[in-house]
Amino acid sequence: MDLTTPSGTREFLLLCLDGRKKRTAAQLVKVLELQPTFADAVDVHAPDLAMLRRQVEEARTAEAKAKGAADRAEKVYATALESWIRTPAVGGAQ
Repeated sequence: MDLTTPSGTREFLLLCLDGRKKRTAAQLVKVLELQPTFADAVDVHAPDLAMLRRQVEEARTAEAKAKGAADRAEKVYATALESWIRTPAVGGAQ
């Protein structure tokens, strides 16, 4: 396995796809996430793929931040809802 050349990297990744344990390309992406050395080798030899990998990472980061913000907003809403339910306004809208 020679990850220092494009052909060596391709040969290795082809084995990962078609070897004893067959994988889809999507499954291979998951393997590369767990093995940054291999992903880094792809980045070196295929800068266009490196850009796509960064886009995936950025999207996942944004998604995680959005989920965190949504979770916090939901907790605030739930607290306010419970407060509204348990504390009827005197003389106000009910």
